[in-house]
Amino acid sequence: MRTVELKLYKFDELSKEVQDKVLSKNRDINVDDEWHEPVTDDWMDEIIPSKGFNPKQIYFSGFWSQGDGAMFEYDSISDDLLKEFVDNILIGTEHLSPMRKQWILNNIYVSVSGTHRGRYCHEKSCSHSIYWEVSNTDINYLPNFSQWLESFADDFEAFIVDKYEDICQELYKTLEESYDYLTDDRQVAETLYANDYDFTEDGDMY
Repeated sequence: MRTVELKLYKFDELSKEVQDKVLSKNRDINVDDEWHEPVTDDWMDEIIPSKGFNPKQIYFSGFWSQGDGAMFEYDSISDDLLKEFVDNILIGTEHLSPMRKQWILNNIYVSVSGTHRGRYCHEKSCSHSIYWEVSNTDINYLPNFSQWLESFADDFEAFIVDKYEDICQELYKTLEESYDYLTDDRQVAETLYANDYDFTEDGDMY
C-alpha cells in the first residue's frame, strides 16, 4: 500500500493555458436541461400574450443545425390583435373610417389557432387554422357588404402568419442570446468560482 499526495488548485490558481482548457471542458456547465426555463416562462406568461397570442406550448431546437429555431402552439388571439388588423386595413391608400372599422368588428367571427407540425421547430413549423367568417346572417341580404367583409379573409390570414413568424424569430434570438451568455467564459468561470471546485494541475476537476 502506498499514499499518493495530490496537489489541488482553485480555478484562479491555474495557469492561463489550463484555465482555458477548463473553460472549454466545462462550457455547458450552465446549460442543463432547464436552462431555458427563465426565458420560455417569461415568453409564455408575458411576452407572447402581450403580442396578441394565447400560447399553449413552446418548442425550440438550437443552435447550430439546419431546421433549428423556435415556435409555439396557440389556441386563440386577443381582441386587440384583431383590432390591430382592422385598424390597418387600407382601401387604396386610405384607412377605413371609424364607423366602417366598427362594422367589421361587429359582423365578423374569427377563430385562430396553431399547432406544431413536422420534425423541426421553427417559425414555419406551425399549422395555422385561421377562420374569418361573416357572423351576422342578416347582412347576407346585403350581398355587396357581405362580399366586402369576406374579401379581407386572405389579408387577415397573412397578417396572423406574419405576426406569428416575427414573434418566433424574436423568441429564438432571445434564447440564442441567453445561451451565448450562459456559455460565455466569464459566466462559466463564475460558476466554477461559486461552486468552489478543485482541479488538478492539468485542469481535471477533482
